[in-house]
Amino acid sequence: MSKKNETGIVYIRTFCTNTRQDKWGGEMLKIFLAEDEVVVRETIKRMIPWEELGFELVGEAADGEMALPLLIRQQPDLLITDIKMPFMDGLTLARLAKKEIPGLKVVILSGYDDFNYAKQAIGIGVEDYLLKPITKNALIERLSEIRSRYEHEKTQKEYYEKFQREMQAYEKNSSRDFFEALVGGSMDMMEVYKRAEKLGLDIVAEAYNVLIFTMNCDEDFSGQRDEYSSWEAESLELLENFFAGHSSAMLFRSNIFSYGVLLKGQRETIEENTRACVDEIRKILSRQDGRREWFLAVGQSVDRLSQIQKSYHTASRAFSQRYLYDENILYYDEMETMEHPGGQAETEDNAYLQKVDVNALNPAILQKFLSNGLQEETENFVKDYFYAIGQEPMESLVFRNYVILNVRFSVISFIKGLGCDTNEMESADTEEVLAESGKNMESAIAYAKKMISQAIEIRDQNSGNKNRSILRTAVDFIDSHYMDEEISLNTVANVANVSSNHFSALFSQNMGQTFIEYLTTLRMNKAKELLRCTGMRSSEIAGEIGYKDAHYFSYLFKKTQGMTPSDYRKVREDKE
Repeated sequence: MSKKNETGIVYIRTFCTNTRQDKWGGEMLKIFLAEDEVVVRETIKRMIPWEELGFELVGEAADGEMALPLLIRQQPDLLITDIKMPFMDGLTLARLAKKEIPGLKVVILSGYDDFNYAKQAIGIGVEDYLLKPITKNALIERLSEIRSRYEHEKTQKEYYEKFQREMQAYEKNSSRDFFEALVGGSMDMMEVYKRAEKLGLDIVAEAYNVLIFTMNCDEDFSGQRDEYSSWEAESLELLENFFAGHSSAMLFRSNIFSYGVLLKGQRETIEENTRACVDEIRKILSRQDGRREWFLAVGQSVDRLSQIQKSYHTASRAFSQRYLYDENILYYDEMETMEHPGGQAETEDNAYLQKVDVNALNPAILQKFLSNGLQEETENFVKDYFYAIGQEPMESLVFRNYVILNVRFSVISFIKGLGCDTNEMESADTEEVLAESGKNMESAIAYAKKMISQAIEIRDQNSGNKNRSILRTAVDFIDSHYMDEEISLNTVANVANVSSNHFSALFSQNMGQTFIEYLTTLRMNKAKELLRCTGMRSSEIAGEIGYKDAHYFSYLFKKTQGMTPSDYRKVREDKE
């Protein structure tokens, strides 16, 4: 039904919005038309075979102001709007409508051949921009293209959502996620034991401890380091073999460059088990004399699994000392005495202090933390850095200012080395900085923490951009070559221009799954598509998705999907 208002300016018509099917059995896409010229609007309505193209015209309006509430109510899939209308123009309408209706597609009609209009239209994400007068064939062509794109996007969205559901279900039972949740304290004990049972992990014991180690203390988060050494690759293989046969120790990844070990045992034997595990790790990582490329931190043992977070925290605290500690292994119990209020050492003959490089002003120490340190380690590092310098010299204003300037110039130099802008930091007046931060030891620590934290944030952002680029290259290659039976982690790593070990760690950390898990899932989803949509035999599908051995494909399919390929096809046919 249609009507004009008293002024004759606004013309509105609404239509039935019940979901309809097009002649191919697909969902009819709803269209809304906004055009102030009645003749143009009526011509468009009459000349287009809407239903034949799979569209349903659900509403119209003569200006953007009147169109917007109708759009929100009707929730169309496509808006066709003139760019020049009274009260509210088409660009404004499109911008507001797209905010209210996610996924809304927009076609702009205009009699103005103006680049600025086109540029604005592109900026708000319109589907197409057509100049008047509009021919029937041109509009039909555009509508057909939009319909095809819509169907493609719908299929891709469904595929992605299904993929996400499958991955979420898998990750619930992932040992990687389990250990992360366990040491993070995000599970209650009932959930801990349930998930451990599903994973086949025996975690019942009288006492526990956590170790954290890295195979390269010089790991570089600044984006300058691209790969693991062969030594690291060999070490990891040896470690994985050792822990695979160890009933009282479980290896898990802590972050991209570090690993954790959950140890269990009886109360009277947990310390013995810990030292035995430490010795084995030492043997593996010390194969090459004269190299200090690894560090191992040992937490405090606990006698309840519910306290494992405490053990992990103490191990992390000891792990953060790798920048100041001269040896490869540090037990948290050995560094307890360095916990000193207000920077005061509790004892003069602190055994830990004797192991620390007292020449803490060595710029290399600060540069090392800036390159390798984690944001959450900053506070502890700064306190320990100043503690190693010593309280007595820091009581001198002149020396304190020297330390502050050393931190400032080191940070600026580091950020410049990343190729990042330091104008804001350098513009700060030196005298004002010293006047504020040089008041006392606490002020100096606060300033150093602020500067170093800012530098790490810039570093991580810079490194993240590089890592995202690597992953984007890798994933694009995998997605387009998954059917190649020769594809491997090494192949993809070479394409991404990083070492295979670095790529493996980077992929797992950022994608939430290993390379082989991702590849297998991709192949299985394609196999399911072929099983649903074609009459291809299982052996043909195997070859299509990159498996030489049809039996191996069937084995993997059943393992990952819970049924054989033939059963999957039968179930789908029964549902349809």
